[in-house]
Amino acid sequence: MLSYQHSFHAGNHADVLKHLTLVAVLERLNLKTKPYFFLDTHAGDGIYNLNSEQALQNSEAKTGILQLESNRQLDNDENNNVKGNSALFNSYVNIVNQYIGEQQYPGSPMVASALLRKGDNAFAAELHPQAFESLQRSCRRTGIKAQHRDGYEVLNAVLPPTPNRGAVLIDPPYEQVCEYQQVIDAVTKAIKRWPIGIYMIWYPLLSDTREDRRTNEIVNNPKSALSEKMLSQFSGLNVKSVLNIQFCTLKPSQKVGMYGSGMCILNPPWQLDNDLKEILMTLQKILPSDNNELSKVEWLKTE
Repeated sequence: MLSYQHSFHAGNHADVLKHLTLVAVLERLNLKTKPYFFLDTHAGDGIYNLNSEQALQNSEAKTGILQLESNRQLDNDENNNVKGNSALFNSYVNIVNQYIGEQQYPGSPMVASALLRKGDNAFAAELHPQAFESLQRSCRRTGIKAQHRDGYEVLNAVLPPTPNRGAVLIDPPYEQVCEYQQVIDAVTKAIKRWPIGIYMIWYPLLSDTREDRRTNEIVNNPKSALSEKMLSQFSGLNVKSVLNIQFCTLKPSQKVGMYGSGMCILNPPWQLDNDLKEILMTLQKILPSDNNELSKVEWLKTE
């Protein structure tokens, strides 16, 4: 599990979706002056170098933030106006622009730190030793407390939090099949301790089959449909509502592992569904996709 390095995937379409959703939730929390709690359970490095050997191996940022930045240059052409008037989109872009000029991309702790206010209580957990060193450096000038611990352990230790309102971001690598159940178990336990919390869970959408990297044979993907099963479990939890957004850039196929991703939000803030619809519409304009029919915003459970 500690072999995972997000630097290979930094700034891809999944990161853009995840961070736009994070911005939407924190902006909703910021509408009230009362402080809130925030925890990132799988925080990663904090800041990623898009010119690193890992980032350039598959150049995944070209499917996300670099494509977004490229298309934004077309804003002055009325026939290619992709920016629109989205305040959420502008907020996200303003955060990213603090890094992209240096060929860097901010991880979720840095995205969150740009929106957190004095008095808000924030933690970022990371277990990988090298990633934590980077995270710790990144968090020094922020109000986020970096923790070299298992994210689920931190989640269990800090709940119920002070202040008693806020959000948790859960973004594991899902390298192993068992991680899907770990997320379900962790969220189920957390809800019992903090039933009013907002829980944001990122998940991948995976093809049924894949090409084996060693043999080039087509084999069944053991993690296929596990995200969908996890979503079904979330809809049955003891929370008032469950909202889901997924964005797919490719069609499922033997040549494609992850064809899209999603964010499931438990106890979403009021009107977040409208924010997510705006996010999805924006993404479909600015990022290439041949699978818009599987992209959606949906309620899995309502009050």
